[in-house]
Amino acid sequence: MNDICYFVIIFLCAECLLGIFYYLITPKSIRQGVIIDYKSLLKGIIERIFLMVSLINEYPHALTLFGTLKLATRLKRDNEEDKTKESTYNDFYLFGNFVSIIVAIFYVFLYKSLVK
Repeated sequence: MNDICYFVIIFLCAECLLGIFYYLITPKSIRQGVIIDYKSLLKGIIERIFLMVSLINEYPHALTLFGTLKLATRLKRDNEEDKTKESTYNDFYLFGNFVSIIVAIFYVFLYKSLVK
């Protein structure tokens, strides 16, 4: 039981640090004016939990599904006026997804080290 508690505490602390990290690296041109975007934080936590549960249960194909869903949410028409802003956003979006996947893989490693 203590191992699960340690894991949950580490998970929650890591998610708080990750939220701060994302805020610090987000370009000012794409920030939405709020310091903490709870909606984005919650979506990120749910995404990482999905990846973590999938990988713990040995379903690596979930990474493909995750990538497909993320790509589908980003599809939109090109707007000539916002090419630079959109390029910055796309770069940040890609980097954020890589960080999210790496963190989920770290959670799986931590889970298997502490709990199993």
